[in-house]
Amino acid sequence: MQNQSKAEKFITFTVADYCLALPIKAVLKVVTCPVKDNHKLSKMGLIQIGRHVIRVLDLHQHLGTEKVHQLPENQSFLLITSFSQAELCGILIYEPPDLLELPLEMMQPLSQSYYQSSLLDIVSHAIVVSQEKATKTIFLLDMQQVLKYCQAIG
Repeated sequence: MQNQSKAEKFITFTVADYCLALPIKAVLKVVTCPVKDNHKLSKMGLIQIGRHVIRVLDLHQHLGTEKVHQLPENQSFLLITSFSQAELCGILIYEPPDLLELPLEMMQPLSQSYYQSSLLDIVSHAIVVSQEKATKTIFLLDMQQVLKYCQAIG
């Protein structure tokens, strides 16, 4: 008998020098951030894509690297996901995301009770992967925790 490890596909992206991931099944779409045509919406952290008004989550701000209160002028992307059936959100990223297949048995749960970090407020698991000549730690976003964070900031 052969041991078959279970693996899933994840969209990975960088925010503030951290590599974050979401299961591909949680990602609805990745789009180029539209040119700001509604300045009032962007100041509120919202963006209009087609007939949808989407809340923009700036995790860069949460992780303390950049104090951005509106969408950036340079090229960026939105990773569209949902909190619920009715609420869409877009995670703002500055580089195109990657698609990786990660072994589930290597994911280690992270407990918030042992650590004090803004990153650990929004992630649930970590995995260390080898890539070429280096190792990389990837953190799995916990969208329920991200939702609590978004509700806390208003």
